[in-house]
Amino acid sequence: MAVKMNGEELKLILEEGENRTTEFKENMEGLDKEIVAFSNARGGRILLGVSDSGGIKGINITNRLNSQIQDIANNCQPRVDIVIEEIDKILIIEVPEGEEKPYMCSKGFYLRIGPNSQKLSRDEILRFAIQEGGVRYDEQINTRFDFKEDFDERRFSEFLKRSKITVNLPYVNILANLDLAEKQEGENYFKNVVGLFFSKNVKKFNHSAYTSCILFKGRDRSHIIDRKDFDGNLVEQVEDAVRFVERNTLLAYQIKGLERKEIEQYPADAIREGIVNAIMHRDYFETGSNVFVYIYDDFIEIINPGGLFRIKKEELGKICARRNELVAELFRMLWLVEKAGTGIQRMKDAMKNVGLKKPKIDVSENFFTIRFYGHKKEELAKISEGKEIIKLNERQKEAIEFVKEKGRITNSEYQKLNNTTRETAKLDLDKMLRLEIFERRGSGRGIFYTLSGNWVKLGKNGKSEKRG
Repeated sequence: MAVKMNGEELKLILEEGENRTTEFKENMEGLDKEIVAFSNARGGRILLGVSDSGGIKGINITNRLNSQIQDIANNCQPRVDIVIEEIDKILIIEVPEGEEKPYMCSKGFYLRIGPNSQKLSRDEILRFAIQEGGVRYDEQINTRFDFKEDFDERRFSEFLKRSKITVNLPYVNILANLDLAEKQEGENYFKNVVGLFFSKNVKKFNHSAYTSCILFKGRDRSHIIDRKDFDGNLVEQVEDAVRFVERNTLLAYQIKGLERKEIEQYPADAIREGIVNAIMHRDYFETGSNVFVYIYDDFIEIINPGGLFRIKKEELGKICARRNELVAELFRMLWLVEKAGTGIQRMKDAMKNVGLKKPKIDVSENFFTIRFYGHKKEELAKISEGKEIIKLNERQKEAIEFVKEKGRITNSEYQKLNNTTRETAKLDLDKMLRLEIFERRGSGRGIFYTLSGNWVKLGKNGKSEKRG
């Protein structure tokens, strides 16, 4: 309920004039469009009996007039709960911000922009409905999805296993019970979320629903070392992107006496949370861009299409507003996310716990970017003490295990083992030569690599110590 206005407050409002939360009207003409315009924005007040210039004209206030105004508000779709107040022959109509946007009247959809109420075009209405959550991509029926042709039983079976669902029902029934499908006139129809999680080809239904991971040399995007595009289902995209980051970032081992401590260039929990956040909250209506994970020398950027959804930047981590309710719910069932609205704070905590500054968040109208600053190479060297100062990525550790088993490895075998490029393989192998982990043998096309005799095994995953 609005607080009753006094004469001094009214005088101040009249002096300030019309703005994004105040509208002056001499009579009831067009009142319905002003009500829905404020409901679709942040709410506001309409002063009935006041000219556009702020002059008091007054109005004959009767019970019939009040009833007519209530009827206008009730006939909006959805209805608007207004509060009416009378002061000095002026009727003040308080209009709250709507909770079920968008609102419309018989004349159409209107939105308060600055001091004016503007009618929305068809495309503007659609964008507004999407932005406000009135239309959600994951909840829309996909009429192109053919269950027999497109449904991937393996992916759905894996989901049931990981989410510990053990009901003995046909898959179509389980999907319906999970609110992922519905029956209309005897036919089963499946929502877009099924295409994102349980289709054989995700890009068939959304050609931008994939994640690109790119490794750059240096601190800008001028030189690409490695790139992979992952277009499996959303869970697979998370796992593939996380593995790409692990393969292309550093891991130092610090040995003090008999204790060995792993020091990651970036805390794995923070990076995983950032990737999950991007894939879970991206705008899937936006088909001109996809999720990006950029790896530079000492920072990582994760970028997803879609700005903030129904919250302000300062509310991040405090208020939960999920753009894709069904996507978020399936991630929750798979234990990929915890309590709603805690992801940003968990990223900050994970970085703080290892002595790194909190992630930097940048938000525009169309993109959400989070940047993680990791340990620099020089910092890792300073952190490492004692006998062991070796920094290996996941590819190099895989290669060590391969050589331990096979006795040798070539550049081509390295590429195949790690699904990487020839240039990346050469950079990795050259570094292992400099660290005297590998020795190069042969010549020309017959070059291969073996473990150096100066290294002894301390444990699995390439954790080694240089002798003497």
